[in-house]
Amino acid sequence: MSELLLDYLQASFGDHGIGCERRAGLIQATDGLTVEPRVFPRDDVRGTAQVQVDFAIESPRLKGVPLVDSFAGVGNTRDDAERNAAGKFLQGSFHVIAAALTSHDCNAGPVEWEDRSVGAHAWRVCTGPVLMVASREGARIEGGAEFLPRLNALFIENMAPGPHWMRVFLGALDGQHTGSEVLVDGSLWPAGQQLLDAHAWTFPAGYASLRHLLIALPHNA
Repeated sequence: MSELLLDYLQASFGDHGIGCERRAGLIQATDGLTVEPRVFPRDDVRGTAQVQVDFAIESPRLKGVPLVDSFAGVGNTRDDAERNAAGKFLQGSFHVIAAALTSHDCNAGPVEWEDRSVGAHAWRVCTGPVLMVASREGARIEGGAEFLPRLNALFIENMAPGPHWMRVFLGALDGQHTGSEVLVDGSLWPAGQQLLDAHAWTFPAGYASLRHLLIALPHNA
């Protein structure tokens, strides 16, 4: 359990006007949403602290579909590394989770809602900002603006009834692809992964990554 991460989460919910309280190592927010930060220390790299933080999300609106969003953190100390991971989560995924899984109105925030349907099934789809991270100022992976609408459309076309989520991650180092994953409800989604692997990306020098989160809820949920 990380008191530092719980502090960050509690403050962030409060800043958005969402009621919450601490309970046994997690944050219990309104509408039954819970967020549990799980920290996994990694070996230091050239004196730099490394951690992985999994944010485990549960909500009645997901109806038993668990959501785990993972972030690497780096820093001079373990606390700094946790802050780094938390900062990434709060810049991107947090907004989607708060908007989709509570009654919080995030119209002033960086999320978008879209009504989509396939046959007799309809969803409200919440997407958040694309989080870009790079070791060089101004650098970024190019190609996401063309790729993500295609991926989101493919996702909707292939969904079974019920709530779902999709997470995309793409990383590169010195112009070379180093790893990626397209997860749906926590499992690798082969169709999405194939689309990502076939896309024409442009990678900058140094380290760079791209990530994106989408939550789709049944329209009348």
